[in-house]
Amino acid sequence: MTAAAPQSGDGLNVPAHAFDVITDCVVVLDDEGNLYDANPFMLQLLGYRRDEVVGRSMAEFLHPDDLERAIRVMAMVTTDTLEVPITPALYRVCRADGSWLPIEMNGTSVPGGGPDGADIMVVIGRYSADRDLQDQMMARLVQGESPTSVIDLVPELGHWRHLMDHYAVIFTDERGRPAIAGTESMVGLIDAEALVDPATPWARAMLEQVEEQCALDDLPPGLAARAADLGLGVCWVTPVADPMRELGAAILVWCRADGPDVEVHRYAVETMARAMEVILQWRHQVTSLVDAARRDPLTGLVNRTGFWEVLDGLARDHASPLVAVLYVDLDGFKEVNDRYGHRVGDHVLTEAAHRIETVIRPGDTVARLGGDEFAIVCRDLGARREAVAIAERVLSSLATPVRPDGIDLDGDIEIGASVGIAAVAGHALRSDELLEAADAALYQAKRDGRGSWHLAGVPGEDAGPSGRERGHG
Repeated sequence: MTAAAPQSGDGLNVPAHAFDVITDCVVVLDDEGNLYDANPFMLQLLGYRRDEVVGRSMAEFLHPDDLERAIRVMAMVTTDTLEVPITPALYRVCRADGSWLPIEMNGTSVPGGGPDGADIMVVIGRYSADRDLQDQMMARLVQGESPTSVIDLVPELGHWRHLMDHYAVIFTDERGRPAIAGTESMVGLIDAEALVDPATPWARAMLEQVEEQCALDDLPPGLAARAADLGLGVCWVTPVADPMRELGAAILVWCRADGPDVEVHRYAVETMARAMEVILQWRHQVTSLVDAARRDPLTGLVNRTGFWEVLDGLARDHASPLVAVLYVDLDGFKEVNDRYGHRVGDHVLTEAAHRIETVIRPGDTVARLGGDEFAIVCRDLGARREAVAIAERVLSSLATPVRPDGIDLDGDIEIGASVGIAAVAGHALRSDELLEAADAALYQAKRDGRGSWHLAGVPGEDAGPSGRERGHG
């Protein structure tokens, strides 16, 4: 407010400065909807001084899509035709910088409250950041944005109330890595190593799922020094359980050394914790649904959809020097189903899946493509003979007879398998072509005899050696 500007309340039949002590934005409208008065909080909320808005129509500040609704409500308030008490509603108001701010507004008619006994309307506006931020969170969730993007909004639920204090959220991102969201100063304060340092209060809080409060003296020296440079004092940590991670998440409040007690922040922290719980539960549910869509329910292996995701990902990246697909087909599985039934057949498939998983390398993927067909994606191979070695281990593991637990049979079940192998350099990988080549190699292995492997080339590559191996290889 400029020195020459009249004071709030001047000319009204209310005590002078009555509106100035209210920490919400208060405006007074005349009977034509023009701003007659405004309290100083308008400058903080919207960026306008009182002398910049007095005399202007309220319609200049409301979003066009909200204007008609506001006019109808104002008409009902001034004519006292509302059948129910008016409740606050959100309206988008134009700030001095041209942006739109959602404000929760409510108004009341004051007959004779203006100069010379004219009727006025008093409107109180409050920025409901909780509701605004929660709406933004829900919009991002519905639009399928990453959980990390949604979590980025959580610290704002506290920061908007306490602009001078610092809020942060420590969590595990989609790739299982520790991450932090919050103000720029907080992200810079806590480096990657400190996120999981057991000497920090947040690591203890997440591990033990208990609240922690500590002074700077309780922190590792380097971290304490950086916090002191920012004028910080007590750190309050509240854990939030993550259904996907044992470690969970944590909400941090860093209070200023000369600021209020941590209890001032309890409401903000509770709001942030509820938001985090919703986001983490949503992530868990979505991940479970996605995982179920790409998992074989019988064996727990990735299914055909998951197989193509892995192989297509390698084809896009071109990062692997040599990629191989091993197409595995159980020998004589139809006879097992016909003789013993599907219960025993399912046990054989589950046992076969387990055995294959035990002989592949870390980082390789085994999938059940359907029926008794399995596929192994091997990445980062140094030579084709490494793929052959994996095929030989698979054949050896599946050569051992199976005896299903709890099922009375007249003998062990012989299974065995045949394997088709196709390998190609990562830069030349074409998913369809590689699987087709492995399928053709499997067909050749079966022609060579059960319990064998065959290595075939793919378009653009030398055919390479082929071989045959029986029994244990």
